[in-house]
Amino acid sequence: MNLQELRDLIIIIAGSISIFLLFVLLIAAVVLTVAARMLIVTANGLLKSEVTPLLQSARQTIDNVRGTATYISDTAVSPIIRLYAIFSGLRRFIGVLASFVRRRR
Repeated sequence: MNLQELRDLIIIIAGSISIFLLFVLLIAAVVLTVAARMLIVTANGLLKSEVTPLLQSARQTIDNVRGTATYISDTAVSPIIRLYAIFSGLRRFIGVLASFVRRRR
């Protein structure tokens, strides 16, 4: 075997290995693509079955808290504010009357 035949043999072996590695990489890319699509489908299923009901429950809880806060405001806080306003008005009224009485003397 002379040097030209050895060179040709090495070129053929390198080309064959390159073609084989190209097919291996192509198969790996296809497998990774299929695995990624399956992962996306699984994630969407998990999102619909687990996360969506959790979010709905959180929204319902927020609505309940909002309703409770409105109820407390209407039944407890507003009457207290009105009562305080009446007492402040009476105090001011008494102060004005007292100043008139002092001026007359």
